[in-house]
Amino acid sequence: MTTSTGDRPPPPDLTEAQLGLALEAAQLGLWDWDVVTGRLVWSERSLEMFGVPLEQRTGSVTDIEAPIHPDDLPAVQGALEQAVATAGVVDVEFRTVWPDGSVHWVHARGRALVDGAGHVWRVIGTNDDVTALRAAEQERARDAARMAGLVGVAQALGDAQDELEVLQVVAERGVRLMGADGAVLGLLADDGRRVRALTSGQLAEDVRAEVAEMPVGVPVPLVVTAVTGEAVFFGDRAALAERYPGAVELYERARTQASATVPLLARGRVVGALGVAFRGPRTWRPADRELLETFAALTAQAVERIRAREAERAATRAGQRLSEMLQRSLLTDPPEPNDLRIAVRYQPATREAQVGGDWYDAFLSSGGTTLVIGDVAGHDRTATAGMAQVRNVLRGVAQTVGEPPGAVLGALDRALQQLRVPTLTTAVICQLDGPGPGGGRLLRWSNAGHPPPLVLHPDGTTELLWRRPDLLLGVDPAAGRADHELVLEPGATLVLYTDGLVERRGESLDDAFERLRLAAAGLHDLPTEQVCDVLLGRLGSDAEDDVALLVLRP
Repeated sequence: MTTSTGDRPPPPDLTEAQLGLALEAAQLGLWDWDVVTGRLVWSERSLEMFGVPLEQRTGSVTDIEAPIHPDDLPAVQGALEQAVATAGVVDVEFRTVWPDGSVHWVHARGRALVDGAGHVWRVIGTNDDVTALRAAEQERARDAARMAGLVGVAQALGDAQDELEVLQVVAERGVRLMGADGAVLGLLADDGRRVRALTSGQLAEDVRAEVAEMPVGVPVPLVVTAVTGEAVFFGDRAALAERYPGAVELYERARTQASATVPLLARGRVVGALGVAFRGPRTWRPADRELLETFAALTAQAVERIRAREAERAATRAGQRLSEMLQRSLLTDPPEPNDLRIAVRYQPATREAQVGGDWYDAFLSSGGTTLVIGDVAGHDRTATAGMAQVRNVLRGVAQTVGEPPGAVLGALDRALQQLRVPTLTTAVICQLDGPGPGGGRLLRWSNAGHPPPLVLHPDGTTELLWRRPDLLLGVDPAAGRADHELVLEPGATLVLYTDGLVERRGESLDDAFERLRLAAAGLHDLPTEQVCDVLLGRLGSDAEDDVALLVLRP
């Protein structure tokens, strides 16, 4: 059957239609520059990205000059000139300024076309609006900079000697960090019946006087948060009015629109609240909440330290208990073979909540007994989590590979890279064979940037097993790993430890290891448990870092 098309125009080219759909889906704009005539053809999408009204377009390549940011124009012109000169490509990112003053980001890609004589006669390409992408990147960078700024705030809070100095840090550095217009500290009285408010100078005097001291029943966010520990975030006064209608008049006098109040927590107990105020509305992003809550945690530590020395000591003990709890959950008891005596210790850092990445391990494998001592960089829960990952992967690798220590460390390093465990770790892994004909045992070990093992010989002499250490784990998984050997004679004692046992500020490593050697002198006859206790007593009492210790005697 034949169907007459009459006077209908021919169907559009399929390839052109497909290209149009692809460009629309990708939200790309087209441009076509005739190098010979200087004529520039734009698609509607490209015109939108440059903010150029259709009636203002002249058709010349100079149309791009006005909307491109003056600081970026030389780079764009250079990219086009380079493409023409080399018959190459265009790949440049730049800002455009629209008539309303708003700034947008455009990523232009293109390619030069040549004629039969090899001369460039056209450059064609696409424009991609990457404004949202750049805004997100800038927002992440600002968030990272603000979190980094907490380091200075933490130091300033640590230097504060009284509550007014804490308020000064909050009102100056904290307000600036948050981009707020004012701040208030609400401190819960010891009797739990009143909240005392320390306010910054940005608030009006009558407002400061009214909130200076409030009973716990007053229905305002600062008091409620200081009592209940509930954090609240309001984008404007209308949001506040939905929950705290009685506080609206106070916030009006304080010229506050957006606000937030988060608890000050010390050892799991609410000691007050931190509030910030903004004169305009705002949207509270998760990053903003995390920043304010972290700032409040630092402030709470400073307040608690100042309010009572006993509370500070209690906080230190709580931090140590946390470290010990994590240590007990992550560090298992060593095996108890009949022919070996193994003792282990873990001592957390003296500073509050300084949970570190130090660990020890001992387990039976096909080749005998495997001993491990290691230290993941860092002093926080991230380091502890990294330590748990490294420890568990090492156990699996050691049981599976069945190779000497150097091969085990190499396999571990590669496995950590493949599993995306981003840690820097020092470690020593030892393998101890069964007794030989003379009763001695062959000790094999490999060292990944860790302090050297110490041997206490039966005659009372001490020996640091100095060998050139290999790279830390997490630096180069392809790095070679060396094995070392030593026969442990009957009655010899092997001591593995982390750097917290010996390193001190202002002291050279040579002096630190000499202190270790002298502290270990005369301990060769003591049981392994006592060797651990004496070494910690002599060296660990002033340790600033956490300490892991493993002592073995065949």
